[in-house]
Amino acid sequence: MSVMPRIVVALSYDQDVERWRERHARGEVLDATPYGYHRAADRFDLAWTRSHPESASVSRVRRALAARLGFDLVHIWRNRALLRGADAVWTHTEREHLAVAAVLRGAGPPVLAQSVWLWDAWPRIAPWRRRWIARQLRRHAIEVVHSRINLQDARAAVPGRRAELVPFGTQALPSVRAESAAQPPLVLAVGNDIDRDWALLATVAARLPRLRFRVVSTSRAAGEIDWPANVERVRSATRESLTASMREASCVVVPLRHNRHASGTTSCIEALGAGRPLVVSRTGGLDDYVDGTARLVEPGDADALARALEDAVAGGVPAPEAGAGEQRGLTQADYVERYVRITDWLLGGAWDASISAFAALR
Repeated sequence: MSVMPRIVVALSYDQDVERWRERHARGEVLDATPYGYHRAADRFDLAWTRSHPESASVSRVRRALAARLGFDLVHIWRNRALLRGADAVWTHTEREHLAVAAVLRGAGPPVLAQSVWLWDAWPRIAPWRRRWIARQLRRHAIEVVHSRINLQDARAAVPGRRAELVPFGTQALPSVRAESAAQPPLVLAVGNDIDRDWALLATVAARLPRLRFRVVSTSRAAGEIDWPANVERVRSATRESLTASMREASCVVVPLRHNRHASGTTSCIEALGAGRPLVVSRTGGLDDYVDGTARLVEPGDADALARALEDAVAGGVPAPEAGAGEQRGLTQADYVERYVRITDWLLGGAWDASISAFAALR
């Protein structure tokens, strides 16, 4: 019997897989493991970085060091033996892959290094630190990003290595395609990403008092907004409550500031799956995910966003066709399969160009 390659999934301290599974059992999170990486268990022997117990004082020191460095060196150092014993390492953000590079120093297994916020921050990073990051990136077999704009950034900033686009995918919410009869019409906004433009949405909501707005967000930024009276803010949500909100909503809005990393993908995929009309800021390469299935408006344009929402609740923005997200390859199964195919390449196979295509993987 052949032995499956061992893959270590390096996640952040707050994403310990055992605690995550307990939260999933209680209905607090949607996925059985972070980002659904367990879906590759039939192809690989999966192991996960462990969040070691620590005192409150040690936790403060670890977190302070991580904030200063931009990655959790202590957490990854504690898992160094596990990482060195892998055939390949998966990471989800630069906060993990930079720490892995610093700990293993290029002497360990090949690393699938996924970056999320790195290239947005790049212009603000000091030149000496950029040089250090570039050295760490060159230690990795491949860097992947979710946005074509980030891909251009990555290849231009640190040439001479492999960088590729990997479309993100997640679990869609159940379809609720029947037209909402809620009165006044409800506009739903969901998300915690740092690039949500909550101030813009508050301005637009104040201009549209005949509409109701529901903001589902745990972010501090959403909590600091002085929301008008027609906005309800919900601080937590389960899969069931999100589905109920989608059923009630006349449309979904994803308001964004300019960014380069396709912020808002999860909310867009959930709306596509639910079959709700979608209004999205045109930024970050997000149009690759939703073009043809959403109304796109320029970031920061309150007039355009208000008009688009009025059109949407009046039926002027068509609901996406059933299976729109699946056709674009935006499911969680597609996303993990892209990781699987990259790993096949890392272990000696041929590169599969479908990895970067916005299409379902067969």
